[in-house]
Amino acid sequence: MKKPGLPSLATTCLVCLGLSLQACGRVEPPVDPVAESATPEESAREASFDFNSQIAEISRDYFALRPEIATYYGAPDAFAGEGISGRLTDYSAQGEADRREGLQALIRKLSGIDRSTLTPRESISLEMIATEARFALGPAEAVDYGFVLGEYGIWFYPYVVSHMTGPHVEIPDTLNDKTTVRTGADAAAYLSRLDLYAGTLDEVTSRMWSDQKLGVVPPDFIIDRTIANLSTDISVPAAEHPLVAGFGSKLDAASLDRGEFVAGAAATMGEKIYPAIRRLIDALTELRQHATHEAGVGRLPNGAEFYRAMITHMTDTGLTAEEIHAIGLSEVDRIHAEMDALLQQIGYSKGTVGERMSVMLVDPQYIYPNTDEGKAQLISDLRSDLALADAKLPHWFGKLPDEEVVIRKVPAHRAAATSGAFYDAPSLDGSRPATYWIALEDTATLPSYSLQTLTYHEANPGHHLQVMLGLDDSLPLLSSVLYSNAATEGWALYAELLAKEMGIYESDPVDDIGRLQAELHRAVRLVVDTGMHAKGWSREQAIEYSVATEGIHIDEATSEIERYVVWPGQALGYKLGMLKILELRQRAKEQLGSGFDIRTFHDRILENGALPLNMMETKMDAWIADQVLMPLSEQ
Repeated sequence: MKKPGLPSLATTCLVCLGLSLQACGRVEPPVDPVAESATPEESAREASFDFNSQIAEISRDYFALRPEIATYYGAPDAFAGEGISGRLTDYSAQGEADRREGLQALIRKLSGIDRSTLTPRESISLEMIATEARFALGPAEAVDYGFVLGEYGIWFYPYVVSHMTGPHVEIPDTLNDKTTVRTGADAAAYLSRLDLYAGTLDEVTSRMWSDQKLGVVPPDFIIDRTIANLSTDISVPAAEHPLVAGFGSKLDAASLDRGEFVAGAAATMGEKIYPAIRRLIDALTELRQHATHEAGVGRLPNGAEFYRAMITHMTDTGLTAEEIHAIGLSEVDRIHAEMDALLQQIGYSKGTVGERMSVMLVDPQYIYPNTDEGKAQLISDLRSDLALADAKLPHWFGKLPDEEVVIRKVPAHRAAATSGAFYDAPSLDGSRPATYWIALEDTATLPSYSLQTLTYHEANPGHHLQVMLGLDDSLPLLSSVLYSNAATEGWALYAELLAKEMGIYESDPVDDIGRLQAELHRAVRLVVDTGMHAKGWSREQAIEYSVATEGIHIDEATSEIERYVVWPGQALGYKLGMLKILELRQRAKEQLGSGFDIRTFHDRILENGALPLNMMETKMDAWIADQVLMPLSEQ
C-alpha cells in the first residue's frame, strides 16, 4: 500500500476531522434568509452542516475535559479549542466532578440534536458517540471514586494512581511520543505542559487520599510496582530525563534553537517535577499501610455494581460475570482441543496443553537473542509477516487504508508500564505515523511462534486497518475518540483468525499454534478477569491459572494479571467482540447463501468505525434483510 500521508491541515482545515470545509472556525450554521424556498438538496446540505457544527462544538467540550486526547489524534487548537495544546487534564477532586458533569452535559447535547434532519451515516455516528458516552458514564454513576474518561480518553478506572494509570504515565507518554514540535509556539506549548505537570502530580496525590477516605486503595502489589516505576523515572539527572532530552531532539529536528527551551525544561524537571514525584512516592509509601493484597474490585465500596457497569462499558453487553466466566471456560476447552491436535502433529504429545506450551516457550529454536541484533531481526521478521497479509487484503476487503503502519520498539521510558504490543493511530496532521509498538525488554517472553498473529492483531488486518477506515474524512473525529472497546479489540482478535482463513498458516502448524495460543489467552481473560473481580480470586490464583492453561512465561502472566487488576473489564472485550462478529458473519452466510460476499461483509462491519456491539448487530441485521429482499440482478 502506498503512503501518501493525510491531507494538509493548512489546506483542508477540518476536512480530515470529518467536518466540512465550510465549518472551519465556526460553531453556528449560517442563516439562510430564503430557507423556506430551499431545494431538498440545499436543505440536506444545510442539515448536514448543522450536524457538523454541533458535533464540532461537542468535540471542543470533550477536549476541554481531556486536552491530551486532542494531541493523541493530532487535532489542532483551531478545532480542539484555543490553547488546548498547552493544557493538561485536571486530576483534582473538583476536576473529576467537573469531568463527570461535563460528560453528562455532552450526553444532553447529543440527545438534543434533531435526528430527523440527519443522513443515515450521520445518524449512526451520533448514536455511536452517544452510546459510548453513556457506557463511559455508567461506572461513574455507580461510584464516587475513580477516574472517568481515563485511558485513551474513554476508559474508566478505579485507581487514580497505579503502574498503568495516572498523570505520571499519561503525561510523559503524551509529551514524548505524541507531541510534535515544529514551531516556537509548539515548543512553548510543550513547556507549558511540562510546567503544569508538577501541579498535576500534586493534584492526583491529593485525589488519591480523597479516594482512600472512601475506602479505595490499590492492592499492595500495585502500589509496590508503581513506586518502583516512579523511582526509576527519577534515577537519572533531571537534564538527562527523556522529557528534557527528547524535547531537545524535537527542537533539533525542527531546526529550532534549543538554548532557552531546553534550559527551561531541565529547570522545571529538577526544581518542580522531581520533587512532586518524590512527594507522590512518599504518599504511596504511606498509602501502602492501608492496602490489602486483594486483587478484585469486589472489595471496593459498591464494588459488585461497579464491576457490572464496567462490563457494560467495556463489552457493550448486559452479560453477567458468571455468564462471561462460563463462556471463558467453554472457549478454553474448545481451543485446547484444537491446539492438542497441532501439538501432536509437531511431536509435542506428553502433558497438558499448558505444559507442552511451557516446553515450547523455552525451546531455543523459537527464541530471538536478547541483543540489539536479535531485536532488529525480530522487527524485520514482523515486517515480512505484515507483507504476507497486505498482499492478500484486496481479496478480503473492498476498501483499504492508504496509510501504512510502521513497526517500532517501545521506548525505554514506557517499557516499565508496557508488555506485549499495542497500536497508536497516526496524528491527523500527518506529523506522526500509525505505529505498531512492540515491547522488547526481554525477547524470551516473545517466542517466534507468537509474533505473526500479534502482527495481524495490531496492524493489518487488525487495529490499523480498522482504525484508519474509522478515521475516514466523512466521519466525525469524536466517533473515533469514543470508540467501542469490544468492537475494536474484537475485530483485532477476529483479524487473527482471518489471517488463517487467508491461508497464511496453511503449511505452518507451529505459527498456527501461536495463533491459537493468542486466542486462548483472550479466553483465559474471561476467566481470570471475572475470577478476580466477581469471584474473589487472588492475584496468585489468576497468575497460576494463566501459566498452567496457556503455558506462557510467568513474567508475562504477572504483567497481564496486574493490568486486569487496574483495568477491570477491559480484557473482556476481545473474545466477546470476536464472538459477536463471527455470529454475525455466520448469520449473513446462512441467510444470503451464494449472495454472501466476504469483502462486502467486512466493509459493512467497518464503514462506520468501531460501533458498539448492539449497534453493530442492529445495523448488520438490517443490511442482511436488505440483501435478502434485493433482486439478484442488483446484488
